[in-house]
Amino acid sequence: MGSESYRLTCVRCGKVFEDLQDRFLLQCDEDHGPSLLRSEYDNKQLTIQREHPGIFRYNQWLPIRRVVDTPVKPAVFKSENLAQRIGLENLWIAFNGYWPERGAAMETCSFKELEALPVCARRPDGMEGILVVSSAGNTGRAFLQTCSRFGIPALIVVPEAALPAMWLTVPKHPNVKLAVLKGDRDYLDAIELADKIAALDGYFPEGGAKNVARRDGMGTVVLAAVEAIGRVPDHYFQAVGSGTGGIAAWEMSRRFRQDGRNGDHKMKLHLVQNVPFAIMSDAWRAGSRDLPLLDEHEAKGLIARLHSGVLSNRKPPYGITGGVYDALTDTDGQMYSVVSEEALLAGWLFESLEGCDLDPAAEVALAGLVRAARQGKVDKSDVVLLNLTGGGKNLLELEETPRPVRPDYVFSSKDYSLNQLEKQLLRSPTKISV
Repeated sequence: MGSESYRLTCVRCGKVFEDLQDRFLLQCDEDHGPSLLRSEYDNKQLTIQREHPGIFRYNQWLPIRRVVDTPVKPAVFKSENLAQRIGLENLWIAFNGYWPERGAAMETCSFKELEALPVCARRPDGMEGILVVSSAGNTGRAFLQTCSRFGIPALIVVPEAALPAMWLTVPKHPNVKLAVLKGDRDYLDAIELADKIAALDGYFPEGGAKNVARRDGMGTVVLAAVEAIGRVPDHYFQAVGSGTGGIAAWEMSRRFRQDGRNGDHKMKLHLVQNVPFAIMSDAWRAGSRDLPLLDEHEAKGLIARLHSGVLSNRKPPYGITGGVYDALTDTDGQMYSVVSEEALLAGWLFESLEGCDLDPAAEVALAGLVRAARQGKVDKSDVVLLNLTGGGKNLLELEETPRPVRPDYVFSSKDYSLNQLEKQLLRSPTKISV
């Protein structure tokens, strides 16, 4: 059984939604500006259910309807070699990837498995329809893997540039489909196409940052850290493209403040973006709740030059009520913009000192931490949590060869009629041009 003792509250107007057993609620139904919903649990003090597998040991603070059999959870350990190199005494690493020696069992090598598992476990019993998920890469891979493993009908939509990141370590389930948007398309284009598909009969949207299961799943990084460290960290570092992981960490740290056993101090967020596309960092440094306006062509040109292509959302949940701006404001947080050379050096440093390869986004996060430590943004005795959101593919490939996923649908344009789209998707999968 999952956690049924929770409700959803609109961060903007405070409206409370209970009776959620047959609902997959993503947003408030009141007439006001954009706002996130937030899950509120009856259990104000978390009791870890160690008899449950993986992240479901934290099921009291997950908005789920069932516990899934999985070993997946963040691997948290205290760094020695890396910490000494950058001058920190209490550096803790949350590694989210594949690193058996450290107990990390995410076969997609990405922390997005922390999102996919609770989202699938939140789906109401008997709910029909196909879950539609958009992705810039690692989210798509995580949902392909999770939905295939548990036989959950899903359609994953990615831009063509993300196709090399679509691979599995399990057989692809026949009810799980991959749609690719060809050409000069990016994550936002995939989001827009997925939204149109999700509006058709027989489909429903996963919801992205609006889905509390996705955010609370990512928030288990903080739960695993508190379990390992014995207290809430002083600082939290992560690379962000949408910023949803930062919001999730903030929300989970708020629950610990309500818990009362971990003190009243706030965990300070340090969120890192990759130059040349760092719109949230630019807005934060300007003291603005509004993102800078970029021409679509200009934005895509900047995204194409990123070291980490997944850090590329052109419309992230930054200014929305309950979003990144509010999280940074509440925690007196900071944002950083690092260049690709810094990230590459950070990746080499981690592998040489700690012994595992990182994915590009994790390299960006570590580069931000290195800069913060050099600039004195954290005291050397502070408890610092570094969320490394992916890595270990080199280790995984020593054991097995990932299976590339071929697309079931290929779209050559976003300009189509809904009628045409519906007819094509109701047929057997085929390549289509609309």
